Amino acid sequence: MNTLKKIVLFLACLCCYQQSAVAQANMPANDASTAALVELCKNRNDQDAQNFCFGFGEGVFQAYLANQPTNAKPSVCFPQQGGSREAILQEFLKWNRANPQFNQERAAKTLVRFFTQSYPCK
Repeated sequence: MNTLKKIVLFLACLCCYQQSAVAQANMPANDASTAALVELCKNRNDQDAQNFCFGFGEGVFQAYLANQPTNAKPSVCFPQQGGSREAILQEFLKWNRANPQFNQERAAKTLVRFFTQSYPCK
């Protein structure tokens, strides 16, 4: 994927993030913490929240990839099978319960940490 496509995808995710965040009345204003993301993402009955979480996670991952040198060896490798976005979200929530020390950090930073620890390339 070329850089322009990555930037367009990132901007589209950012727009979805802003629209979804406004739609969530219970989300704290200006809170980009891991704790706020987890609180939003753990409600499986709120389809808007789930869509936001999937879009935010995808946007973070795409931004991470876009910032890697073009010849860099990949450090995050999601499984070809069994790696649905729902499964990865549930793994993140489980990982977060075991790692609450990151709850006050920015959600994007914590997601990259989760991706690299949970899905390292072999």
